[in-house]
Amino acid sequence: MKKRMLLGLIPLAAVAVGLVVASGAVSSSSSVSTLPSSSCGPVFYKGSGSPQLLIASDLPLQGAGRAQNIDMQKAIQYVLDKQFHFKAGRFTVGYQGCDDSTAQTGAWDAAKCTSNARAYAAERQLVAVLGTFNSGCAKLIIPVLNRASGGPVAMMSVANTAVELTHTAAWTAPGEPGVYYPTGKRNYARLSASDDYQGPAAADLLKKFTKVKSVYILHDNQTFGKGVANGFKARAKQLGIKVLGFQPWDAKATSYEAIGQRIQATGAQSVYLGGIVCNNGVKLIKDLRAALGKKPVFVGPDGFTPYSATLAAGAAADGMYVSYAGLPLEHLGGKGKAFIAAFGKSLGLKKGELPPPYSVYQAQAAQIILNAIAKSNGTRASVTANMFKSRVINGIMGTFHFDRNGDIVPTKAISFDKLSLKKKTGVFVYASILKVGK
Repeated sequence: MKKRMLLGLIPLAAVAVGLVVASGAVSSSSSVSTLPSSSCGPVFYKGSGSPQLLIASDLPLQGAGRAQNIDMQKAIQYVLDKQFHFKAGRFTVGYQGCDDSTAQTGAWDAAKCTSNARAYAAERQLVAVLGTFNSGCAKLIIPVLNRASGGPVAMMSVANTAVELTHTAAWTAPGEPGVYYPTGKRNYARLSASDDYQGPAAADLLKKFTKVKSVYILHDNQTFGKGVANGFKARAKQLGIKVLGFQPWDAKATSYEAIGQRIQATGAQSVYLGGIVCNNGVKLIKDLRAALGKKPVFVGPDGFTPYSATLAAGAAADGMYVSYAGLPLEHLGGKGKAFIAAFGKSLGLKKGELPPPYSVYQAQAAQIILNAIAKSNGTRASVTANMFKSRVINGIMGTFHFDRNGDIVPTKAISFDKLSLKKKTGVFVYASILKVGK
């Protein structure tokens, strides 16, 4: 049954510890080694002795999205320190934040994602990875962790939205998602609604709030960008919105004037930007506005968070609609509001100021993983099994669990903010919430 509802670095403490390889349950004397400093920060741990188990996050910490992803790291640290006190059940737990980006690209990098995955698999006491932010990077890491020694390593993302990571859609490739799980066992779950919800919700937004009759679709030709653009295109056609173009933009281009002129010639009343701001998104928005003027409505997915990055385009980004894959922070329940207040204070935010949505969701993911560890025998396979058994009741993100694919159910939520240059942030305008089953 489906029912749709509409709604208007903390300093890190380094610890030198030794590696103990265990094939079964973890003993109380086990401790972890550190992941490579070329990608990861030092172990964050303030408990007694040395941590027995390790969790890591895998996020792009360089480029336009850096601010949001640093706050996502801080959310994990906050939960581990303030709520769990570095202990999950009988196990002490340390954390390392790892970077999957490079200074050269200013975004996630395929080689870095692959090398990180190998490091995670090799560190036998690492039992879970919180990440990634980008779906293309997840495609590289999931299969490596899936066939890791000691059982598939649990991986949970709050931001991956590519459909094919967990299930299929009209545009997914043959063999997906099975190719990402070579052992035949699932080890990946996500808190975000996928792009077969995010893309269509943006078309619904245009129909409901802007009354536009035509759109030109651009995408960055990456896993996430092209996928969410395909989801948007299918729904736009269903709603009678004319799709006047569907083409990629080159992240390395020095000018997008030609694309702007091409869109102008079609008379499109709106532009959908399927991709991430790190792929030269600021320059793209500026050049498109210069060619099209203020009238066309711009809409983009969560790849255009954090808002501070997109608002670097200045007046060109003012009024742009940006979605994010989750419940609007303004409508979270008591646990969510309490966490936002406490975590926001730790970030130094002013009263009423909200942290980035994905940092709040990251805290929920950290809680799930730490509770899975607490219920486990300390092995990778046991942590993964308990991650899938998780049932959150009145948590930060409400009440939910995961289906057999690793997708969040029963609520699929996509929220939209309208960027405001004056307020230097986004203002909530709309949410599409789909209830699927029980």
